[in-house]
Amino acid sequence: MKENLQNPLIYAIICFSFVIIILLYYLKKVSDQILVDCLLPNGMILTLECVREATLITIKHELFKEARKYPLHHLLQEETSYIFVSVTQEAEREEFYDETRRLCDLRLFQAFLKVIEPVGNREEKILNREIGKKFSSRVSIVDGLGSLFY
Repeated sequence: MKENLQNPLIYAIICFSFVIIILLYYLKKVSDQILVDCLLPNGMILTLECVREATLITIKHELFKEARKYPLHHLLQEETSYIFVSVTQEAEREEFYDETRRLCDLRLFQAFLKVIEPVGNREEKILNREIGKKFSSRVSIVDGLGSLFY
């Protein structure tokens, strides 16, 4: 091994490998961050730098902490009074009631979250969304079977 390190070419390759490993580590750390634009009910748009794995509750807490630094923050209610809504990659508007979901799992069209006051019965909306997801997958299966008979 000692004679291998004396060869300048092998030494240069080893050093270059370490530099590449360090750069890849740094690039992974940088790519874990994402800029998220958030529209608050008082009309303010704030941009937060978030970790991709951040939960919605964490993002909401950071958003309201940042909003206190700006005028019109007194127009906002408690942060628990609001939910996030956004457009998903399926081009559907989705209200996010489960605040334990991670940002990377939301499949957002753009990194844009709107803060709204939920209207109606929260539990009923969650149940309707789940039923809709189940039936839409079942309907696509039935549609596929229907084409076999025609």
